[in-house]
Amino acid sequence: MGYRVLIIDDEAPARTKVRRLLAADARFELAGEAADGAAAVAQVEALRPELLILDVQMPGLTGFDVIEALGVDRCPKIVFSTAFDHYAIAAFDAAAIDYLLKPYDAARFRQALDRVHVQLAGGRGEPEVLRGLVAGRPLERLLVRSGEAWLPLRLDRVTRLRAEDKYVRVYSDAGEHLVRQSLKQLEVRIDPVRFVRVHRSEIVALDAVVRLEPWTHGDAQLALADGTSVVLSRSYRELFLERWGVRG
Repeated sequence: MGYRVLIIDDEAPARTKVRRLLAADARFELAGEAADGAAAVAQVEALRPELLILDVQMPGLTGFDVIEALGVDRCPKIVFSTAFDHYAIAAFDAAAIDYLLKPYDAARFRQALDRVHVQLAGGRGEPEVLRGLVAGRPLERLLVRSGEAWLPLRLDRVTRLRAEDKYVRVYSDAGEHLVRQSLKQLEVRIDPVRFVRVHRSEIVALDAVVRLEPWTHGDAQLALADGTSVVLSRSYRELFLERWGVRG
């Protein structure tokens, strides 16, 4: 049996093309297809493919969002399929991750599979490369689980982020969700105009704060619009007040 491949592209003709080209290479076999990022994450978790043929530009969740949702260290090998211009492609190439620039032909597809096969057979990975590709992107949404489904949650709906061991609990108008990232990883990529750290384990949306209440030992409590409260540590008090618009 060959290495299992999941095709991820929102365009049906593109998936058909990859499926046809893949059928001509006995080293690989089709594991499944996904037409959007949320379905892709669910398919990867269910099918455990060794390779993703991953479209970069998809509505809702991009290919980069899929990588983040899966977790860089657990992500299968990736061949990007993209319509990016040649400057972006050069960055992918320098990072030693292969890509398929649409439109591509059978020879170029075979070349990409050759390259991936060498990596799979040798057991080599590229987690640091993937981290570099996703780390500099401003975060606009998180992929969260709702029952058995995955849903994109825009950060403008989020009111609070709380660290819980190796996860972060996300509070929003859609309820509470756990995401597989650290608070530190999220903090450096969320909008500093909208969010501020108020405790070593808490970040809040400034618009969600309705009242500041004095507490003890220099700490305070922040009352949020959803009726909950969060401790404002004295270590973060000055930063919060400045960002909240209090001077002096």
